[in-house]
Amino acid sequence: MDKNYRQYNKRASMDSIEVPDVDKIKKLSDKKFKGSGVNRTADEIFDGEKFNKAGEFDRATKTYDDPTKHKEEDDKEDDFLEDAAAMPAQAATGLSKGVKVGDSYVKRGKVIKVIVTVVIILVLMVFFFPPLFFNDADKSVVRYDDNVFKTMGMTDFKTYALSNYSVYNEEAFGSELSSSYRFADIVFNIKNPSPFEIKIPQYEISHVSSEYDNAVCYATSVTTNSDGEVIGDTVPPFSSKEVTVRILVNITDMDDSTFDDCVTGMILSTKDMKKKIGKDSYLPCLPAFMPVSNATEIYINK
Repeated sequence: MDKNYRQYNKRASMDSIEVPDVDKIKKLSDKKFKGSGVNRTADEIFDGEKFNKAGEFDRATKTYDDPTKHKEEDDKEDDFLEDAAAMPAQAATGLSKGVKVGDSYVKRGKVIKVIVTVVIILVLMVFFFPPLFFNDADKSVVRYDDNVFKTMGMTDFKTYALSNYSVYNEEAFGSELSSSYRFADIVFNIKNPSPFEIKIPQYEISHVSSEYDNAVCYATSVTTNSDGEVIGDTVPPFSSKEVTVRILVNITDMDDSTFDDCVTGMILSTKDMKKKIGKDSYLPCLPAFMPVSNATEIYINK
């Protein structure tokens, strides 16, 4: 036991440290160690082929951002915001100035656009929009006793109608008996709010209930010259005028109810209406549509 104790103390003492054997170190370069595959990692360390490559650190510097660079950019952004806040606000000029409308402000440019739009609409209304028509049911009548053929026979009357009136359906001229027809005079009040004189050469029928298509002959203005030619109606500027549209209906197989449905279901309209803007200058005007009032009293005989 004393022997073992002395041997242990001998290994642990400073006296046991020996100087490295230079010959043993040189043997590391011997062929049995170098390139043998057993100590290949040691070979790479000593040869500087694995861990001492400068390229490894070059690649790292390309993907790594210097934190001081971000700090400089943040500082510049803060300085810019502080300078912008310190600058006085620029006053609105030109079209960007606000105009008070009610309790809020609207940009002057928007106000100008609205005004221009309104002006354009007013100009279009003055030049192209039709006058206002109001059906006067109290004055509209059926001409019960008028003889359709008192001045000409059926053939001549049909030819004349085709040339002078707005014929709706030629097939409605199917009877040669005067008692088979009735005139209905529909009265309208026209209001012309424009500064131009309005010329209405003729009227026409725009709509009839399909079941009465074959019964309606024509519609026309009753305004004629001394020779009996239809000349239509003229309405002075800023004025009102009463006009009459005459309708001819073939009442064959009709009673009071169907005759009433036929006439009061019609929609009349102006034809070739225009506005006078100069001595001999006219502009076309949009047609006006005039429904026949249901209050109009329509009877075959009375």
